[in-house]
Amino acid sequence: MRQTIWTNLQRAAVFAVMLAVLAPAAVAQTTPAGAADPGLVLEALRVLQTNYVDQVDPTKALNAATEALRRALSAAGITSYLETIPPGLSEAEARRIFIAQFHAAAAAAGTQWTPASVSYTAIRGMTESFNDSHVGFLTPEANRERRERQRGQAGFTGVGIILRALEGRFYASAVVPGGPAEQAGLRDFDRILRINETSTEGMQIDQVSGMIRGMAGTPVTLTLQRGGSLSPLVLTITRAPIIIPSIFRAELLEGGIGYIRLFQFVERTGADFRAAVTRLMERQMRALILDLRGNSGGYLNELNIVLNSVLPRGVPVYTEIRRALAERVVTTTGTPLLPPAMPLTVLVDDGSASAAELLSSAVQENRRGQLVGAKTAGAVEASVMINLSDGSALSVTTFRLASGKGIRLEGTGVTPDVEAAMGAADFEAGTDRPLGTAIRLVRQILALRAR
Repeated sequence: MRQTIWTNLQRAAVFAVMLAVLAPAAVAQTTPAGAADPGLVLEALRVLQTNYVDQVDPTKALNAATEALRRALSAAGITSYLETIPPGLSEAEARRIFIAQFHAAAAAAGTQWTPASVSYTAIRGMTESFNDSHVGFLTPEANRERRERQRGQAGFTGVGIILRALEGRFYASAVVPGGPAEQAGLRDFDRILRINETSTEGMQIDQVSGMIRGMAGTPVTLTLQRGGSLSPLVLTITRAPIIIPSIFRAELLEGGIGYIRLFQFVERTGADFRAAVTRLMERQMRALILDLRGNSGGYLNELNIVLNSVLPRGVPVYTEIRRALAERVVTTTGTPLLPPAMPLTVLVDDGSASAAELLSSAVQENRRGQLVGAKTAGAVEASVMINLSDGSALSVTTFRLASGKGIRLEGTGVTPDVEAAMGAADFEAGTDRPLGTAIRLVRQILALRAR
């Protein structure tokens, strides 16, 4: 089993999820075919009880599932009365009451909800009650996409952009290398005004993402506003399967400044990163800017390879905290690929999460470089992904993580040394202000060393 440290925060064009998979648990099915089935909810509860880092109170979890059903019915204008399970009951009695409330909710919803949506609403309510960034639920479709993305395969079909919502507007925060959007000329920071004939005004980000995605080979027309252009730009893009690479860009900027945008920690990320650094060093790189903005995490072993590539041997990089076991401080073990004296600057933002936060924190705590950008997401735990019997899946936190110095980052994040957040005005102007700030700082360091 692979430990992973993804956040379950969702991004529009890319689902940021946990990755390791266990065998599904089996549950006896006694519900008539086609009816909403509480068995899947109870299966999810058992998975949480078996694998979660802390002890799980079944009554609390089932009451959270019931409350989620109650809220969803109310939001749909459906009148219902669902009983709350009182404390102090045996688990068997709590399950019996929940099953009755589940069937009552399904009957009240009638044909307005599908059987699966009743179960999924209850499971989401249960997982959300943990208030844990790494406890979450994926539908079968999202779980399939997650598995394919993890393997470096195309997880969905679309145009290949990473969406960002700011002040009710939608921007391409990044364009996937080699995808249809890049080939059509769409650029980072382009604002999406219309999708085909539909304005994006008033939409939610998942609606925008859903309209841009579609069957491979079909066209979608995007009306864009680009910084510095007076009139909108219209691009018709043919959708295709999208593969999200670990590294979006690796290039040598003016003055020998290397730039690597590391977007995720999936299979072969460590090898890809080392190869990118090696190529830049062969071209006489004098400093490195490592861009972790929007990086939502991934495999722990791939993170370790990157840590060993940029930090000196033997320094603390993160701490594992397990129930009933002593804390374990993980240290670097290899000879770094990056010369110890080479200036290193790391770009972060509120989309930098989990593994990206541990990397950022390790650089900062060991004074190996400086962080530029905005405070990170504060979503740092270790988790596994466990399949459920219908093809959906649960992400479950299996142990806690802290920085190398033992500082918990969950819920707090990492504060950069130099604040430089991208605002709506920067997107509108098409200007990458944080990257510009990082380049100026690196040039100052290089200039001082040249004296």
